[in-house]
Amino acid sequence: MERNDQSSETLSGSESQERLPKGTKEESVRVFRANPDFLLREVAGEAVLVPVGEAGIFENSVISLNETCSFLWKLFQQPRTEEEVIAEARKEYSDPDCEMEQGIKDFIREYLEYGLLKEE
Repeated sequence: MERNDQSSETLSGSESQERLPKGTKEESVRVFRANPDFLLREVAGEAVLVPVGEAGIFENSVISLNETCSFLWKLFQQPRTEEEVIAEARKEYSDPDCEMEQGIKDFIREYLEYGLLKEE
């Protein structure tokens, strides 16, 4: 995934896809928000998440974010759906290899798994 201003970043993540079960109606759209127990800070020019509350396995740790993950984290400061975040990312980044959507799905899945995102 390339930023539209020509800098490039990739999202980390596995190749698995998360899909809604067959027969799930659109009204059950999932909404996600960044866990308020983690704050985004810039330390020595690097974006990091700092735990400030119940941080679970991340207590006494900081989590370094690349540019793309930092961008996504900022989007999730407000409750958003996966589709809304993908649309915003498409405004900011070019996607010549068509990997952006899967990368964002992986980001959401992994950050939910570790408690960094919460489902609303």
